[in-house]
Amino acid sequence: MYRFNEMKNIREEEFKRSVGISSTQFESLLSSIKQYIEESRQKNPMKRRGISGALTLEDKLLLTLYYLRHYATFSMLGQGFGISESYANKVYHSISSMLLKVLHVPGPKTLMDEKLECILIDVSEQPIERPSQGQKEYYSGKKKRHTIKAQLVVCALTLQILCVVCAKGKVHDFNVLKESNFAIASQIQKRVDSGYQGMQKLYQNTHIPYKKPKGGELTPEQKQYNRQLAKERIYIEHVNRRCKIFRIVKETYRGKHKNFGKTWNLIAGIVNLRYAA
Repeated sequence: MYRFNEMKNIREEEFKRSVGISSTQFESLLSSIKQYIEESRQKNPMKRRGISGALTLEDKLLLTLYYLRHYATFSMLGQGFGISESYANKVYHSISSMLLKVLHVPGPKTLMDEKLECILIDVSEQPIERPSQGQKEYYSGKKKRHTIKAQLVVCALTLQILCVVCAKGKVHDFNVLKESNFAIASQIQKRVDSGYQGMQKLYQNTHIPYKKPKGGELTPEQKQYNRQLAKERIYIEHVNRRCKIFRIVKETYRGKHKNFGKTWNLIAGIVNLRYAA
């Protein structure tokens, strides 16, 4: 595990594999955080701010991205950066809160934008450690284990993540959408999978694959429609893969469940930055 001064000397490809973003994007992110800190100090001036920490701001950002990319324990991060486990935890939560401020995911209001032509909606499930309380609420009948769901709304043209909504594993995919209570412009084309049966009753221009009737078969026209829709929807699976490059949203989630939405919004912002046109 390298410090920032050592990371300057490695190849760009290795930097990106280690951190999840390019060195240029890292510098841009670092500059945004410095600007945010300076603006915060101007709004809340203080005579004394305590002693300097053991890590530079560059190393703090690097530690945070290492954690998101590899999902190592704070004990391992502490050993790698020569700090305590508790301080590594403190650094991560401090920097991740700043990143949420400077990496803006567009949000639900974008779904009323007249310029938006088509969106893709899908749910990603992530396993969690078995909860000590309320286990039934997190048990997913589909995955046969305890999970938390993250629903992504993606622009079909740019593949930018527009918003993220999280829910407990027991909640049906369509109910995640209904409970989010999104206002979506009627002219926007909405492409979803078969888990959203009934969505066309709530939103116009919704495209859902046909389900084979019990004891029957789909017509050739219906099969062709499903194939075409699958070709148009496959791009949201690519976005899911982009997100899961960061192991914190792929492996068994160890953190507090109340922070799950914060984590996914943070990853969405980083992914939008990494793949920005």
